Amino acid sequence: MIHEKMEAKRIARIALAEIRAFLAEEEEEKEAAWELKMKTLEAAQEQLREERRREAERVEEEKAERERMEKEKERIQEEKAERERMEKEKSEKERIEKEKAEMERMEKEKAERERMEKDKIEKEKAERERMQKEKAERERMEKEKSEKERIEKEKAEMERMEKEKAERERMEKEKAERERMEKEKAERERMEKETREKEKAERERMEKEKVEKERERARIAQERERLQKEKLEKERMERLEQLRLEKERERRDKAARDKMEAERLAKVAVKKPEPLERKPNASQLKAPAASERTSAPVVRREKSVVVAEEKMAVGGKKK
Repeated sequence: MIHEKMEAKRIARIALAEIRAFLAEEEEEKEAAWELKMKTLEAAQEQLREERRREAERVEEEKAERERMEKEKERIQEEKAERERMEKEKSEKERIEKEKAEMERMEKEKAERERMEKDKIEKEKAERERMQKEKAERERMEKEKSEKERIEKEKAEMERMEKEKAERERMEKEKAERERMEKEKAERERMEKETREKEKAERERMEKEKVEKERERARIAQERERLQKEKLEKERMERLEQLRLEKERERRDKAARDKMEAERLAKVAVKKPEPLERKPNASQLKAPAASERTSAPVVRREKSVVVAEEKMAVGGKKK
């Protein structure tokens, strides 16, 4: 009887050692899974830092491009006349306000991204602390359960036959193995689901940022094209106005010269004495008519030039 009790205790110690080895192996697997998750998190953080660096480079390039365009614009503005000065100051003020609004928007977006990153890090920290607490709680419960099972097994081993004890231990081991496999399967499925959800959210965020950047680039290109068209149209109208004024001045000069010439001819005709009884011949009678015919086309040409200039001016305003 004493020999049987000693043998039962020896078998119980062997079973307890196997259970402890099994628990240690399970703990190592959990630690390996946790290290893998931390490595994945570090890789995601490194990718986020790289994206921030690229965003900073893009902002610097855009700033340099804006500065270059501003210098070119100032060079062109210096060549314009004084009558455009007020308009240039107004345009410059609007441009500065737009750039200020754009910089404020970019700073707000940067602050929002930093806030989201901070929230993400805090959530991950809280999640790690929660998992550590759950792990400690599970370990405590497993220890209590193991101690309870040990006491029950020792009591049962002293009361039952060795065959019943061996059969019960075999069934308990199979049950524990099934539970362990089910827990591992559930943990793997949970981690895979979390990974898929995070990857999907990251893809959606990157796609949204890409669409927003493309929309902003298209808006800037359209605004630049509109300003260029307005500038070209204004220069064209100024050229037409200058041409019209030049032609008007030439027309007035020509009319003044014609008037002076006519007055001079009239004075010459008045000073020259005519014969008392001499009648004008046919050539003298036709001379005024020829002069009228000569002046008539000149007047018609001047009128046609004025009408054409007015039509061009009206057409330019409509455009």
